[in-house]
Amino acid sequence: MTVSRRPANLLLDIEGVLVRDKSCAPVLGAPAWFAGIVARGTPHCLVSNNTTHPPSDLAAALREAGFAVDEARLVTALGLGARLLASWGKRRLLWLGAPDLQDWWRDAGFEPVREGPCDAVVVGANPDLAIADLDRALPALVDGGAELVALHRGLFFLDADGRRRFGPGFYAAALEQAAAHPAVTIGKPQARIYRRGLEIIGGAPRDTLFISDDPVADLVTAKRLGMGTAFVLSGKHADCGVLGRLDQEDWPDLVVDALADLEPPPPAAPQEDARP
Repeated sequence: MTVSRRPANLLLDIEGVLVRDKSCAPVLGAPAWFAGIVARGTPHCLVSNNTTHPPSDLAAALREAGFAVDEARLVTALGLGARLLASWGKRRLLWLGAPDLQDWWRDAGFEPVREGPCDAVVVGANPDLAIADLDRALPALVDGGAELVALHRGLFFLDADGRRRFGPGFYAAALEQAAAHPAVTIGKPQARIYRRGLEIIGGAPRDTLFISDDPVADLVTAKRLGMGTAFVLSGKHADCGVLGRLDQEDWPDLVVDALADLEPPPPAAPQEDARP
């Protein structure tokens, strides 16, 4: 898809687009731009691979940073992962992610375990993950037949200090080689999280623009699903060098320095009153 007209709907990544990194420091101009689309009634959804914060906490942190975020318009790899695992009947989990989320999983109706038999080994972002943690997962995967679930396949992310840290994709790749079985991926670049975002806004791909700071992990799938794509240089990548890793047909439709440089969609059309 080539962007030939202003899209009606938006799907937006969070880190690197609205905020710099996990510190939630706003990107210059982003709060005002976001306030504008909210005021105009633009159908939008935040689609994030975040696995370190419960969705409610992430929405609260963004509101504190100056963004009028409605949690109903937020889909994260963590939240979608919990929803899908529950639907698959996989409740006993070995969690290889942020340690302080053990209670969140428990409150969501799951049984997190440190080792032993389980339904799934779930990998999220945890820069302190050690070889000993991966060792704990091996018997469950190789001998116990547990499902390997990667909440996303990102190889790195920016922490609260702006440092690059290994992401779930790095650890999931090692575990799926050891288990000789591919991981089930929940978040980007797997298509299901994009489709969930479209479902929330009730929009068609051809009328939707996906905005992200990661053209490889985020925008290729969006483009292949028929969306317009915009690459912002305010996050993981400060220039377009990363595009050399992609076939030209997968390049983003737009490249801008930051969200504030994008022309926002026109105001949403008023809904007709269907009452007699």
